[in-house]
Amino acid sequence: MSEVTQSTQEVIHQFPCSGCGADMVFDVEKQALSCPYCENIIEINAENSSIKEYPIEAAAETASRNWGGKTVIIHCDSCGAETVMDANRLTAECAFCGSIHIRTQSNEDVIKPESLVPFKIDKQTAINKFRTWLKKRYLSPGNLKILAREEKIHGVYIPFWTFDADTNSFYTAEKGIYYYDTERVYVKDGKGGGRYEQRRVRKTRWYPTSGVYRHYFNDVLVCASNQEGRNLIKRIEPFYTTELVPYRSEYLPGFCAEKYSIGLEEGFIEARARMDSELRKLITRHIAADEVRNLRVRTSYSNVKFKHILLPVWIAAYRYGDRIYKFVVNGQTGLVKGEAPVSIVKAAAIAVVVLSLIVLYYFYRTNG
Repeated sequence: MSEVTQSTQEVIHQFPCSGCGADMVFDVEKQALSCPYCENIIEINAENSSIKEYPIEAAAETASRNWGGKTVIIHCDSCGAETVMDANRLTAECAFCGSIHIRTQSNEDVIKPESLVPFKIDKQTAINKFRTWLKKRYLSPGNLKILAREEKIHGVYIPFWTFDADTNSFYTAEKGIYYYDTERVYVKDGKGGGRYEQRRVRKTRWYPTSGVYRHYFNDVLVCASNQEGRNLIKRIEPFYTTELVPYRSEYLPGFCAEKYSIGLEEGFIEARARMDSELRKLITRHIAADEVRNLRVRTSYSNVKFKHILLPVWIAAYRYGDRIYKFVVNGQTGLVKGEAPVSIVKAAAIAVVVLSLIVLYYFYRTNG
């Protein structure tokens, strides 16, 4: 196994500047390709492209595999993450766990993204959010702030599947309708006695019911990453798919894209579970009863379509002690979530202070 040793700051060579020949990168603020040396700007023209959705049963034949330009897959031996990037841009550090134990793999038969949400939050803003977040970790070790360095945060396009489907559900259930009876109820008075009172008591009449419910699902999102950071990524949702643009390789210079590790079939299984759960809620409301019990649903799916999309996330993976901690920023909305170690010394000091206050409180209360 050979380690990749080139700098993470080396950008791809796919878009040379027409003015000075330097490598252009995607400028988040301008939403265009920009030269960092002569400030030349190239607009990204996506007007003539359309976002396609593919029938799931014909994925092998219809989905495109061409990512644009020559790409390679980088595999991390520590956490298993795999990222797709331009063949000329190699990295010395895994964006997901910070490991340097990475190697190139052959470019497998990977379905190309059909669309993406471009980064709207730039790197410096993400770094500032990271630093602000660290300052608020009051129980974290004091030297944690040195980890908020520029090279520790990476812009990564995270893979997602979206699924559309027509559903046709046959359901059976029992619906409950409330009614009230007046009954004589014996009420204790707490002194060993009691008396009878007239009270209205709610009861339920149950009726069998059945029917057919049809519903269309659009853009059910399934994260196609199985890395440890998947739960963090879920915490920075939502992402707004209304801002999707057709995929163009011009959006990737300066970033990398994770290769999906949740395949299409596995992704649809997760999507179906979500749709089934949502259908039970929708059908329960559709029955229009006070209560519903013993609901059974059989659903058929048709016209199932999918697309592979990329959503922007800034990831900082840092090691403290013998554990990896992660911090993520939603590259579209700026929402932040993270993990941080707890200083045993600080936690113990706070516990001592709290315990002392409790002791003092009871001392003055007893002797006051």
